[in-house]
Amino acid sequence: MDGRPFLALSLATRVVAFRRMANLTMAAEIDHGRITVAEPDKLPVTGKALLTVLDIPERKPDWKKIEAILGTLKTSVDAAEWERQIRSEWDECERAQWGKR
Repeated sequence: MDGRPFLALSLATRVVAFRRMANLTMAAEIDHGRITVAEPDKLPVTGKALLTVLDIPERKPDWKKIEAILGTLKTSVDAAEWERQIRSEWDECERAQWGKR
């Protein structure tokens, strides 16, 4: 240390001081167009943000209908064989691409 007092900075102050913002995800609620975050002390004093609004369904799914159709999908394709075929095609494309360099 150089003898100057060390100030403990809050997370928001440190972010603003270093002019970079790490990705920050926090809970928030919207009430009549106003956004209220759960932990406002984690936010910088100024900055820009992107907002993702998660849909909260007002009705719950009908689990009886869902359970009724589970396991009913029938397909004639063997998934493991299909994946082997697709991977071999991809490998062949890569070999052709790398062989021309």
